[in-house]
Amino acid sequence: MLANQAHLDPRVGVIPGTPPDEPEALVSVPLVARSAIKGVLNVYRLGQHAAFDEREFELAKRFGDAAALALDNAQTRARLEHQAQTDSLTGLFNHSVFHERLRTTLQHASRTHAPVAVLMLDLDDFKCINDVHGHGVGDELLRLLADALRGAVRNGDVVCRLGGEEFGVIMEQASRERAMRLAERLVDRVASVDYPSVGRVTVSVGLAIGPEHAMNPRELAACAEAAMMAAKARGKNGIVFYDNQTSERPQPDESLHARDVRSIAHLKMLQSLGGKLNRLNDVRELGTVIANELRSLIDYHNCRVFVVEGDDVLPIAFRGDFSETSVVLPLELLRCKVGQGITGRAAETGESLVIGDAAACEFGARIPGTRDIEESLLAVPLRHGARVNGVIVISKLGLDQFDEDDMRLLEVLAGHAAVALENARLFESARREAESATALLAFSRELAGAHDLDETLAKVVELSAVILGSSGTSVWLQDASGELVVRAHSGYEGARRDAIERLRFRSEEVEGALQRREPFVISPADYAEVRRPPIFSDSTFAVAPLALDGRSGCIVAAIPAMLEEHFGDRELRLLGGLAHQAKLAIANAGNFENLEETFLSTVEALANALEANDEYTSSHARWITDLSLKVGKELGLDARSLKRLELGALFHDIGKIGIPANILSKPGRLTAAERAVIERHPELGERIIAPIDRLQDVRPIVRHCHERWDGAGYPDRIAGEEIPLESRIIFVCDAFHAMTTDRPYRKRLSAAEARRRLEQAAGSQFDAEVVDACLRVLVDGARN
Repeated sequence: MLANQAHLDPRVGVIPGTPPDEPEALVSVPLVARSAIKGVLNVYRLGQHAAFDEREFELAKRFGDAAALALDNAQTRARLEHQAQTDSLTGLFNHSVFHERLRTTLQHASRTHAPVAVLMLDLDDFKCINDVHGHGVGDELLRLLADALRGAVRNGDVVCRLGGEEFGVIMEQASRERAMRLAERLVDRVASVDYPSVGRVTVSVGLAIGPEHAMNPRELAACAEAAMMAAKARGKNGIVFYDNQTSERPQPDESLHARDVRSIAHLKMLQSLGGKLNRLNDVRELGTVIANELRSLIDYHNCRVFVVEGDDVLPIAFRGDFSETSVVLPLELLRCKVGQGITGRAAETGESLVIGDAAACEFGARIPGTRDIEESLLAVPLRHGARVNGVIVISKLGLDQFDEDDMRLLEVLAGHAAVALENARLFESARREAESATALLAFSRELAGAHDLDETLAKVVELSAVILGSSGTSVWLQDASGELVVRAHSGYEGARRDAIERLRFRSEEVEGALQRREPFVISPADYAEVRRPPIFSDSTFAVAPLALDGRSGCIVAAIPAMLEEHFGDRELRLLGGLAHQAKLAIANAGNFENLEETFLSTVEALANALEANDEYTSSHARWITDLSLKVGKELGLDARSLKRLELGALFHDIGKIGIPANILSKPGRLTAAERAVIERHPELGERIIAPIDRLQDVRPIVRHCHERWDGAGYPDRIAGEEIPLESRIIFVCDAFHAMTTDRPYRKRLSAAEARRRLEQAAGSQFDAEVVDACLRVLVDGARN
């Protein structure tokens, strides 16, 4: 909303403590992201004449879009960080928070000398509950147990789910007696409840105190875990306080012991890797780190990391070999669709796949350029919530090389990787949106510096090509007949340039396309239905329609073949933003041209009204202006100089308004006093136009348009190139017109005689170069 007199708007409320009638202008922009309002951006200007223009309003809206996206990304990142610290099933803190909080609590305790208690709880016979009642009932039991733990601890105690059916509690400033009372309360509360479908269950609790038992957080947690294992060994449903003699535990066989040692080592490595992944913001770097670090967890033949984008499964990292020997193949060969091959199946189902013989897998697909080998595959999806955002695939040579432990280990890593990948993609999306907003802002600033419609259109195509990475851009507008024609283009050379400049489309051919409000992509098959220009028959284009005060138009950007697959919604939104800015700039340029024409018409009418009192015709000012412009073009003046020349020619004798009519129309020779009066008119002319900002560059032209090359002119008697070139041109053209027109004091001369006199005075009265150009124009005009 734009309110340039906000203090008068009945919708505006006064902020308490501020003046109720303070004049101000207000821009209020809702911050909308993902179809939800995230906030409001208000921008104020104070003062009686405070106002925002349309360009500033559009800029505020664009900034609001970027701010809404940034705010949404920040909220999403905070939510993801919370999810990364929270167990999704129970809502308790997870194991990473447990170890971090335990570390900081022990550091604080080392300064205060206050004891820290750690309780490890394990639900007894939970595997049996899952086997008998199913995992759904087991999950519900874990949620109820988590609620019971929350209700039993103090506000300052930290309760975490460490994994599976194991929980941990950290108690600050807790003596042995207080920790034991909490442990007893927990055991009694759990045992006293009849849980749905399960009945009564029990927990085993291990308890350790720091720094009495250990000051290192890992060691203290291990002490509490050892005590918990002793509680299980002593019959479960009990509490064991750790001491150096606490060594009872269920007796595993050697293979299980080796697996436990391996799991502890892997847990430490995964925790370290999870932190490393969360610090990365580049998607491909993330994939490379996963592939490299996974080698230390599982020995593999090769590792492949993918991201899922829509229906595509795209490789971002590969390490290892494709076959038994080193075969180098393009990474792009691993690309597939969701549901295609083993990788696509994991992305589609969201389930891990252990394939003992990849060559014999019924839904497997062989990579082009490789041959069948004896190979095992493990494919694990990266799940972020209910959505799969990537896949990790590892292979080993030989059959049936992966076991359940390998799959569980890779699933834990996949959990870390999924969150890190989502964060990296959000960061990348925010970065690209910020780049788009910056590009649009720079685009708007560049267009604001254009001086006319042609310059505006030229900047639109040049800047659009750079921002979009397009090989060729063009702007098309309807002409007076309603046909769509190219008005500006960039990137087209030779035959392609000639072809695009010859193209014209009837309104009925493109009416349907240009009535669309959003940008779209048009392929060769699409525009073949309208017309297939042979030279563009294999090109794909992005089109942004333009609606301009009853006329239609569009910006067309050629999409290079290498960018076609990556030209998506973001690029189309960017093109739409460019089109919107271009529409405003084109409308402003058109309005400026209309104002310019009105201004020039007024100036011309004023000049002609002045000349109507003389025997000059009423078109005298225009005649001199037209001839001056032709001479200026002959001399190679640029567009700005020609515009100054045009205005200077129209105003060159405006100072005669202040000269008495009896002197201007005197039929005889002027006296010295009368000549002194008439020679004042260039100064008067400059003073007349001095208050007009638009004519500041024209003032020296008007003042010096009667100065001679040899310095004998008036009013300042300057000479040579001190005289503005535009003044020198007007002086020659005015002299020729004066000689070939009847004046009160003499009859007109022939055109040939006038040209002879110009040539004779070249180098003394007139600039010789200007005279030569003027004679060429006059001769060409006479010949035509």
